[in-house]
Amino acid sequence: MENRRRFLRFEVKDFLEIRPLNEVAKYTKGQSFNLSIMGVCFFSEAKWETGQVLLIDYFMPQGLESVKLKVVVAWSELIDNERGYLTGTQIIDVEKEKESQFVNYYFQKLKEKFF
Repeated sequence: MENRRRFLRFEVKDFLEIRPLNEVAKYTKGQSFNLSIMGVCFFSEAKWETGQVLLIDYFMPQGLESVKLKVVVAWSELIDNERGYLTGTQIIDVEKEKESQFVNYYFQKLKEKFF
């Protein structure tokens, strides 16, 4: 079976706040499942539609503030009633002021795995 992923993914369990692009007040809590430099896979109680654009506040363990990501949903499927939906997304934008913080977080995961 061919692996089509271009970037390494790391299992993580970071806290997320997720909302549809056009709905400012409708936040849903989530937990990341894995992370790559180009995408985030997460659990949430909401089912998201393929192609839907979401805004994610991604809370990394080393910081108190979140990094804002804009993502597009690639797929979403119900896993079970306890964990909810597992959703795969592609990152299309990272908050400019915290872009290096997000990239450094990914780089730290690389170092943990290989060094």
